[in-house]
Amino acid sequence: MHVTPEQGRNWRDWLLLTSIPLVRVGENKEVLAFGSGTMIDFNGRRFIVTARHVAKIDSKGWAVVVQQHPDGNLEYYEPQAFVHVGEGRRSNRSLRVLDLCVAQVRADLATWYEFRTLRGLFDKRPHHVFDVSSLAVPAEDQIYGFSGRVRTEMHGPQTFASEMTVFPGLKYSRTEEEEHVFSLPVAHPGHHAFRGSSGSPMCDFAHRLVSIVVRGDERDNAVRGVDIQRILPALHFLASTAAR
Repeated sequence: MHVTPEQGRNWRDWLLLTSIPLVRVGENKEVLAFGSGTMIDFNGRRFIVTARHVAKIDSKGWAVVVQQHPDGNLEYYEPQAFVHVGEGRRSNRSLRVLDLCVAQVRADLATWYEFRTLRGLFDKRPHHVFDVSSLAVPAEDQIYGFSGRVRTEMHGPQTFASEMTVFPGLKYSRTEEEEHVFSLPVAHPGHHAFRGSSGSPMCDFAHRLVSIVVRGDERDNAVRGVDIQRILPALHFLASTAAR
């Protein structure tokens, strides 16, 4: 597909708004771990979706980063619990847990992309919230990209610095089980370059969400993401349960 420089810039700028920072906070409010997620509206409710290996079943204290206040303190939103997504197979009566999990959040929850340096705040915009109509399946004639917070450095129990980076220009390669495989436009830079991006949304140029990033593959020069359609049964279940 043909993309003008201006269209490419606008798309990359939008991708920055799709990935929402997650942190795991300890009992003393110290930051223990990092990840990424995306928000989806479904049947009048709002959900945060991330990778299972980010918000593990036995981990507690995961929170959504809402914004940073002028005094430097971060504002968090803590979901009650993450639900981990599994799929049963009638053929062999087995249950597989996918690398996906989801939690319901406040219906009007708004979080913010912020670009800060030592000189102060330079950019602040609300994160994008997807809806069901913007969930899609990948196609070979599209280009894909994702963003995520990487190269995080801790400067104290509650103080850290990180970089929001966009990875554009990926192409859909194939689907294996529940994972879509996207080839990188350059040589795989190593897992350190993507650390912190797990749970980010993989999106196409039409601003549609196709998968949740779960891992890179250096040998295949690719990035893998779980098919976003696999989250729909969990959203149906949670929305129906909350409605009772």
